[in-house]
Amino acid sequence: MKRLIAYIMMAVGLSSSAQTALPDSTQSVSHYFSVSANTRVRFAPGNLQYQPQTHLWRFASAQTETIGWQESYSYSKYRGWIDLFGWGTALAPNNYSDRDNEYAFVDWGLFCGLPTGEGRQWRTLSLDEWTYLLSRRPHARRLYALAYVCGQYGLILLPDNWQRPKGIYMRTGPKEEGTNAYNTERWKVLEAAGAVFLPAETRRAGTQTQGSAGACHYWTSTPHPKQEGQALYLLVDQYLPQIKPAPRSQGLSVRLVQDI
Repeated sequence: MKRLIAYIMMAVGLSSSAQTALPDSTQSVSHYFSVSANTRVRFAPGNLQYQPQTHLWRFASAQTETIGWQESYSYSKYRGWIDLFGWGTALAPNNYSDRDNEYAFVDWGLFCGLPTGEGRQWRTLSLDEWTYLLSRRPHARRLYALAYVCGQYGLILLPDNWQRPKGIYMRTGPKEEGTNAYNTERWKVLEAAGAVFLPAETRRAGTQTQGSAGACHYWTSTPHPKQEGQALYLLVDQYLPQIKPAPRSQGLSVRLVQDI
């Protein structure tokens, strides 16, 4: 816990000079996603990324973009970008400790001063919100699909008011991988119609890569209800989305949303 406090103090000291390079969401407000009976959101235009040397935050330049992990990324003076974060590490993106009690959730969207657009705050979805989005909103199972987009495997999320573009085939719901595949041209059509893509990526354990890039691993804002050292995340493999627990020290992907 002392190390966690030290991380927070250091990060707060840097926050006044921290920069951001995050565009507003490219997604039209007309393309919305229900995450509860009363809450609609839109998604950020790409996964969250951070540059250790400059303390600069940004969104990936494309929804299909991932970075993954190499040990050199853990250096505090690293000039490149990282996109696998321990749970709630908005104050300490470079925390790679394997001590799970050193991780307390601070929402990336609340701390990093990301451009909001029309006063809307970026934030991380909770367990209940992910669950509602994928299984409880009207026609939920018709509104997601496993796919290869520009050669990258992942999960496509479709807005509540989805209308399939003419000439685009999509098999939705919990199906086996390999059914849907879209090149750059077709993905641009889907993206313009409101589709969101969560790319699959490896996980980080300490400063080591864990697993392959055959599944999506995205943090929720929800801690494990019974095990203090764990938090809950969204896992999507070749079958269906599900919520799983993981050590808070693991490095997973982050996709932020804005309330509409």
